[in-house]
Amino acid sequence: MLRRLTTATLAIGGLIAGLNVTPLFAQDFMQPEFQQSELEVAPILYAESSANEAAAAQAVDMQITNCDSCQSSFGDSCWDQCCSGDWFVDGWLEQGYTANPDHPGGNFNGPLGFNDRADDYQLNQLYLTFGKAINEDCCSWDFGGRVDVLYGTDYFWVESNGLERERDGSRKWNGQGPRDGDTRALNGLALPQFYAETFIPVGSGLKAKFGHFYSLLGYETVPAPENFFYSHSYSYVYGNPKTHTGFVTSYSPTTCLTIQAGMTNGWDNFENINGSYGFLLGTSWTNGISGISYAMHTGSEDPTGSQNRYTHTLAYTRKLGSNWDYALVQDFGVQNDAFLNSSFQSDDAFFYSLTNYLYYHWNDQLSFGGRFEWFCDEDNWRIQQVPVEVLFTGRNYYDITLGANWKPCDHVLIRPEARYDWSDLTPLGTNGVFNDFTKDDMYTFSVDIILFF
Repeated sequence: MLRRLTTATLAIGGLIAGLNVTPLFAQDFMQPEFQQSELEVAPILYAESSANEAAAAQAVDMQITNCDSCQSSFGDSCWDQCCSGDWFVDGWLEQGYTANPDHPGGNFNGPLGFNDRADDYQLNQLYLTFGKAINEDCCSWDFGGRVDVLYGTDYFWVESNGLERERDGSRKWNGQGPRDGDTRALNGLALPQFYAETFIPVGSGLKAKFGHFYSLLGYETVPAPENFFYSHSYSYVYGNPKTHTGFVTSYSPTTCLTIQAGMTNGWDNFENINGSYGFLLGTSWTNGISGISYAMHTGSEDPTGSQNRYTHTLAYTRKLGSNWDYALVQDFGVQNDAFLNSSFQSDDAFFYSLTNYLYYHWNDQLSFGGRFEWFCDEDNWRIQQVPVEVLFTGRNYYDITLGANWKPCDHVLIRPEARYDWSDLTPLGTNGVFNDFTKDDMYTFSVDIILFF
């Protein structure tokens, strides 16, 4: 494991060094205001940057490349009196359609997510979030919380054991339907977040979150408006946890640096299924227009609590002038004793990826984007979930995605995209992993519409 982890880390380090540029958090997505998920240490999402293009361009011209101007989070503006954050209610409706020219008989796009339904309408997300934000500019205690409710086809990808599913992963409150071998409903209800949060006036301010919340890992995320593309990368769908249950703390000694740490019940577990706990750790650095981040989770995920799983996300972003943004994301994971080799002996299962994102902002209403991904499911444990060496040849998945974001008015966002996937994986007795295991590649053409309310 150490050899492969070191190799993966050196690989992305070499790519960053080769670029010979300062890292940068680079997304300038324009959209109606709503309460964000506060994933401080997770790679900065496409929708999270609040800097406008003029300010960013000025900062680039000034060659801001360090944290010399960073101050304590409180600075001189801290209040001596009590203050409190505001209550909020926000939401949206996301619905889309994905056309597949090969028209697979099962009407599913194989390993794609979350737009996995082929040649069919999907009500992906009817999403409502409400709660009370904490005020981080005070010198006093503050308390808040948040609840997110999701209904639609995307529920399938964010269910947690002990909440939407039983402890063993079987169906709980959502019904039966065409998914997962005709055992899961097409549409369902999920509660991806509900947590309490507090601000503690220690040093520059300590935040603590307790409950059920989105993972720090992953460049992409579940809430649709926080992603540029309608479809998701293999890295996010299969290489990252979606949610955790437990607690996480966050501390920013300066406005440039944030550190987070916590304990969880593991990957997508609401209840503790094996008596073991996972550890969540992350750090991010930004000077306002540039940054780099790392987040990791480690813990035993099997029912016996004896097989450890380690995963991390390392992300680098760069603003290329006033209109272009670039992101390079590396994910890595290993599960102990999850793979049967050619001698039918237990071995560790590895999965890792590199994903590139490039965005061009035409104006406030229109942006274009591209994504190129390589995902290696080395032992076919994450996607095919049959980690037996003799049953497969190949291990790599690739996708190229081209898309646009068009905002014709403040409360409407339209995201068309074209995507090409291919893989060298050939399960025994098949011709590939796409289109009902008949091909080794696949084209899809999609569009979704997000209505904010």
